[in-house]
Amino acid sequence: MHYLHYIVLTALIACGTPEPISPTLDHYVGTQEALANDNFPKAQAALKNLVQHAGPVIKPLVVKAANASDITAVRAAFKPLSAEIIKSEVPEGYVRAYCSMADGDRGAYWIQKDQPRLMNPYFGATMLHCGVFKD
Repeated sequence: MHYLHYIVLTALIACGTPEPISPTLDHYVGTQEALANDNFPKAQAALKNLVQHAGPVIKPLVVKAANASDITAVRAAFKPLSAEIIKSEVPEGYVRAYCSMADGDRGAYWIQKDQPRLMNPYFGATMLHCGVFKD
């Protein structure tokens, strides 16, 4: 069975299909998208899923964010989580972004899917496209 997985993965790479992303990044981006859409319940659900996949460095940050009582607290906890996540290599199809106005003008980074517009998780609809792409 492992040989078959190797063949399929090799074929996908040869065809130019990007490698699948990690569950950690998947749930992190789910959180980012939920925050950008001002969806507190969906952000909490993504964070609770992320807790199950988080490594020892980010797990306390994820737990703090997952246990936040409202969207403002989740957004505040999302900044240190993002600071750790962006230390990893960003896979194809994803980009780093930065908003200098987030966190009381102290600025904050995040990772999102590569798309034409920023989707700011720190402000949501208030300033959804505020920031710049970094890389």
